[in-house]
Amino acid sequence: MTIKQLKSKHQEIKPFYKNEILKDILNIDQKELILNDNKNILKQQIEEYETKINRLKQNEPIQYILGKAYFLNKEYYVDKKVLIPRPETEYLVIETLNLIKEYNIPIKKVLEIGTGSGIIAISLKQLNKDLIITATDISKDALEVAKINATKHNVDINFEQKDILNDIKGKYDLLISNPPYLKIDSKNIEKQVLENEPHIALFAKDNGLYYYQEILNNSKQVLNKQNLISFEIGEEEQEEIIKIVKNVYPNSKIITKKDLNNFDRYLFIINE
Repeated sequence: MTIKQLKSKHQEIKPFYKNEILKDILNIDQKELILNDNKNILKQQIEEYETKINRLKQNEPIQYILGKAYFLNKEYYVDKKVLIPRPETEYLVIETLNLIKEYNIPIKKVLEIGTGSGIIAISLKQLNKDLIITATDISKDALEVAKINATKHNVDINFEQKDILNDIKGKYDLLISNPPYLKIDSKNIEKQVLENEPHIALFAKDNGLYYYQEILNNSKQVLNKQNLISFEIGEEEQEEIIKIVKNVYPNSKIITKKDLNNFDRYLFIINE
């Protein structure tokens, strides 16, 4: 069977997904895929293609099927132990670095809470080699994925299995986190997300505020006096999180930003 014949099957599947699966199996790029349309492919490759197409039909995300996702134009390994990286989180990294520069905040040591696949910590290290980064997660499985990605991108990150800020050693200049923030009774969650991605990384009690409360209420014990705290937040949570911030850090400078869809998505706390 040729590539062209194989692509003509499964009409209900978008061509983009079929092409991505074929490129992965055949280890070729888009140009080669087009030029080799009439090339015969091996029986084993056809079987692998059919298996992955069937996983797609069962509503599994293409990123888990291929074992990869992209973040800030870099490829990362992902599986069902971790969330699939979102474009919104790219801005958390970029804006954090912009604020460090804009406000001339002396940042050397970084603590990430809930690292998942490691994309935030690894990206920060890639964009600023001088940072000394510790990234934690309660999930041992997630940390295994993060370590794979750190090795893949040849960066040195200290990964530790920790529950929020419990038993964190040392003092840090930057605390960054994209914690679980969906309300447990959230109704507007895509079925594909609900059925495939780890719930421990999605949902939070106390109307989605639990991790912000825990992090902020215990943050002084791990932060130097002059510091920056960077959060990705739920689109309806900004007002409540600001209340918590003002209670813990009454003299802080609070900066909020919207995402590309104009939703409240980022909250930054500068303490000088």
